Amino acid sequence: MKALAVLPPDRWMEINLLDTLRQRYCESLEVFHYPGGMGQLGSRSWRVTRDRLNDELVDLARRLKSSGNLDFLFFVVYDDFLRVETASKLRALGVPMVNYHIDMVFQWYRVIRTAPYFTVLAVAQMANTEHLKPYNPNIEWMPMAANPRFYRPSQEKAIGYQHDVSFVGSFDPYRRALLQECVESGIKPTVFGRGWDQHSRSEYQFNWDLHKIIHDLRYYGWPRWHADGLADFNAAVKRKFSRAHRLEPLKGAEIAGPCSDEHMPFIFRSSRVNLGFSDTGWHSQNGIVHSQKLQCRLRDFEVPMAGGFYLTQEAPDHHHYYKIGKEIDTWSEPDELVEKLVFYSKNLRATERIREAGAKRALECHTWEHRFDRLFERLDMATQHCSRLRSR
Repeated sequence: MKALAVLPPDRWMEINLLDTLRQRYCESLEVFHYPGGMGQLGSRSWRVTRDRLNDELVDLARRLKSSGNLDFLFFVVYDDFLRVETASKLRALGVPMVNYHIDMVFQWYRVIRTAPYFTVLAVAQMANTEHLKPYNPNIEWMPMAANPRFYRPSQEKAIGYQHDVSFVGSFDPYRRALLQECVESGIKPTVFGRGWDQHSRSEYQFNWDLHKIIHDLRYYGWPRWHADGLADFNAAVKRKFSRAHRLEPLKGAEIAGPCSDEHMPFIFRSSRVNLGFSDTGWHSQNGIVHSQKLQCRLRDFEVPMAGGFYLTQEAPDHHHYYKIGKEIDTWSEPDELVEKLVFYSKNLRATERIREAGAKRALECHTWEHRFDRLFERLDMATQHCSRLRSR
């Protein structure tokens, strides 16, 4: 297969998506990178760049098609970058097109303008699929996964524990509050990621962009209101303010700073317990406030694939992927988090049993080959269906 992938230059996409496509499916793979711009719609210079890149994308796809080098278009893109007219021109090439939507919990609506032009919409979470189906009924559930070539190399050396409890992720007030609960209960986590100290700025910054607000109200206001009502708007505002105000820094933890993608598998394997957070709520002065929007993440597959024991906040999809308490474990409330951390810190045999079972499940069921095999099977079905409709 000869493919063109259109996505931002994120390292995790190279490690997981592109490497799998190259190794398993593609005779040739052309990659078109675009700059992320969800929060930059108010910048005229960014919009000019976006329009130029959209034109370049169409030209590239047409050249590949005319030379016989384009059988498949794979996207990870929101409407913020991909213009409707661009999607229409690409669809006219007659090549199967898939857009992989990786944030259905919070950003499900950001593909509705271009959704009708894709052969299949692949979604990482099942949340809000009922709201997306009116724009394109061809939806394939394609959960996150992990690439064993990267996270679990064949020549893996036995290592001891370097950390009792670790968390890898960027600063968020909700995460800070929960980690502070751990510290106050006598648990000292090691924290890797940006924004946890003054030397590493968080990538999430509070921003009111008038142009973006008007744009979102015009194109997404009614769909969001129809789906979630006022509660969703209030939650979005609270999350923005939670990122605007750092409140107090995390005290009593070991702040290790950002780590490279290449170092993460070692951290996962060398930590007795790896923590996960499925919510991105906010922290008020009165305690921890949940957003009630929980989602499974890439980390849910990276940690077990790397051979690490994983204790994460329970999300609706977790039971589809693992046997809870046997392959990974979960928690729902801060008290339960602390209780389980104390238990697993004293019961090495239990953590070893779960980490081994979790690694086995990840290798057997949660590689990107498993995901793409299902996607291409669905894509064949969708393509055949579209052909039948055109022939009527």
